[in-house]
Amino acid sequence: MTILESYLKYIQNEGYKTSMTKRGRTQKTKSTAGTIATSLARKKNDPQYRKMIMYKQMYIKQKKQLQARYKSKAMALARQRAMKHK
Repeated sequence: MTILESYLKYIQNEGYKTSMTKRGRTQKTKSTAGTIATSLARKKNDPQYRKMIMYKQMYIKQKKQLQARYKSKAMALARQRAMKHK
């Protein structure tokens, strides 16, 4: 089994695991600082912010195209996994 196959198998089963991640004070502070930095960049119309948004939109567009391409196969596999985990 290749690394890619094992990773895909991991991702396919990931949706059925229950997990909760708790963040500590430093992680919360860093997360808040990142959100504030992004907000400040947006207010100042920073070119890097525009670039970030452009790539995010491109990512979403490509993801939707992939989902449309593999929809029937993905739905069949999802149904199989849902039946196993009842």
